[in-house]
Amino acid sequence: MKRRAALAALITLPLTLAACSSSDSGGKGGDVVKDGSFSMAVDSDPGNLNPLVTNLVNAQIVGLLAYDSLIYDDPKTSKPSPYLATSWTESPTKVTYTLRDGITCSDGSPFTAQTAADNLNWIIDPKNGSPRLESVVPADAKVSAKGNVLTVETTKPRPFMLADLGSQQMACEGALKDPKSVSAKSDGTGPFVIDRVVAGDSITLTRRDNYTWGPNGSTTATAGIPKTVVVKIVPSPSTRANLLRSGELNAGVVSGSDEDRLKGLKSVPSPTLSGMIIYNHLKGLPTAEVDVRKALTEAIDLDTLTKVLTGGKGERATSLVSGAGRRCTYDTVSKTLPENDASAAAASLEAAGYAKGASGKYAKDGKALTITLLYDNSTDTRSAAAEYVAKQWEQLGMDVKLVGGDENFVLGRSFAAKDPSGWTATLGLILQSGTPAIFPQYLAGPATPTGTNFASIANEAYEQAVADAADKTGTEACAAWAKAEETLFTSADLIPVSVTPFKLYFNGATSAVRPVDGAIPGTAIRVLK
Repeated sequence: MKRRAALAALITLPLTLAACSSSDSGGKGGDVVKDGSFSMAVDSDPGNLNPLVTNLVNAQIVGLLAYDSLIYDDPKTSKPSPYLATSWTESPTKVTYTLRDGITCSDGSPFTAQTAADNLNWIIDPKNGSPRLESVVPADAKVSAKGNVLTVETTKPRPFMLADLGSQQMACEGALKDPKSVSAKSDGTGPFVIDRVVAGDSITLTRRDNYTWGPNGSTTATAGIPKTVVVKIVPSPSTRANLLRSGELNAGVVSGSDEDRLKGLKSVPSPTLSGMIIYNHLKGLPTAEVDVRKALTEAIDLDTLTKVLTGGKGERATSLVSGAGRRCTYDTVSKTLPENDASAAAASLEAAGYAKGASGKYAKDGKALTITLLYDNSTDTRSAAAEYVAKQWEQLGMDVKLVGGDENFVLGRSFAAKDPSGWTATLGLILQSGTPAIFPQYLAGPATPTGTNFASIANEAYEQAVADAADKTGTEACAAWAKAEETLFTSADLIPVSVTPFKLYFNGATSAVRPVDGAIPGTAIRVLK
């Protein structure tokens, strides 16, 4: 699940809406433009735009314009609110959604409860290989439709099921029959239709004029909603700042020193995970050993790393669960992560069987301790953060290879790597979600290429805690998931580092609702004169 400076991020992005005024969101005046054009930026190519086959945030940001979900989160009450569904029921093992009448797809065909059921069953079918399976839709779910009622039942309690299923962007029957047809197009019920995709450059969408079922009764007939939306792929925050200043962009996330050039523009912050270290547990790598991972973590002052990563504007992360609309709020970090201590780091390496030679470097069985750190080099702060980490590890007594690239490079060399042994640690791949139940798919179970456990993590305590949490609901579920997270940090499997209040800046436009994580619902966009 999941926007900001260039992040290689995987999340489930819940739709969270809150009303705000143009003074909150920005723009050069209050008069709106009829049938205007709106341009916004994302920091990397979102890839496949089929909402059933992606967990990438940028794909979901684009999808928010072309596809609808069953419900959305009200951030003021943290309660679900109507969208495609007008009402619902919930128990630990069963949820129902009653869909509104009159919903149509962009090709004019009706969208019904059966269509929604077909979406979920498509995800459940293992031959489709959807990453939404288990992360959003339980593998044991039995999904059916009768009239305008969608029913989902599971064999055991599933925490957050109503919200998780409710956040899934729904495709129409044409997309289900031919999934590849919407990899660079759209077939949904949303207010816009994807018309043109230029890989690595832009995505163009056109407004639907018969759309009447948006959140809070919103429609595309509202004055100021653009005729055309262009999503531009702009990895560099400096370039985004330049385009915003010139008016070539109406909206874009900018962070760091480039914000100083945007002081005349309005912005909306979205505190989001911005830094994370993930260690590769693949057998044969030094980080497969817990004492090595602890040593690497003990060698870093995470407060200093946070300042470097965020340009002094962020703060330490307190858990994996982040962003608006998160299901749980807890601190699983402060009392669990190994503390910064060079002597303790040396002792941890010795416990792992490493010895320091005359050169001051650690080795084991005649093999030098070498760490390949994969990092996101798309901003100065991220490059500086990688250099800081490398320096701390080198001072401890190990060789460090820095391998940098943009977001897609980091993803390709870690999460989607053909050779999983090509990296030892990452500072650039970020797992984030408002729902803790999404993480086991990536942090446990079969390793790649069989599964999505790309770091080959095998933490039995975590797996047991996840199993215990799966039987809980409500407040009890959050407490159980917190215990599960703690097992990851005590063994230094991965390290959430920082949270940054990434700001979405506006020029010549505004949003009728408060944007979250760089995402703006289509019926909320207003182009201004």
